[in-house]
Amino acid sequence: MMKITNASQGPRGIHTVEGLRIIPVGGFIEAEVSAVELKGAKETGWFSIEGSKADKPHEPGDAKTAAEVLALADGNFMAFKSAASKLLGDKTPEKKAEIVAALEDLATKPE
Repeated sequence: MMKITNASQGPRGIHTVEGLRIIPVGGFIEAEVSAVELKGAKETGWFSIEGSKADKPHEPGDAKTAAEVLALADGNFMAFKSAASKLLGDKTPEKKAEIVAALEDLATKPE
């Protein structure tokens, strides 16, 4: 779950996995949002977002685990890097070996 606070000067809505939620000025909700909605919410600057992206629901076709993304390592590099960035976020390294190491670390972390 993520804590999403409305940091704007008016009420704002955000699409959570449960549906549209309206957050009053200065108010907050605890909810799960998709990676696409999270990206959009961050780009607007209207929200302060805290919490783990690990709880986010997976979009159809997305690799769901670090192990599944690691299996893509020998294929197209850009597809592999794109899938890895969905798990690693802004901390995604540039080089393949570093991405593999980060994913292996993620795969071995206890929940």
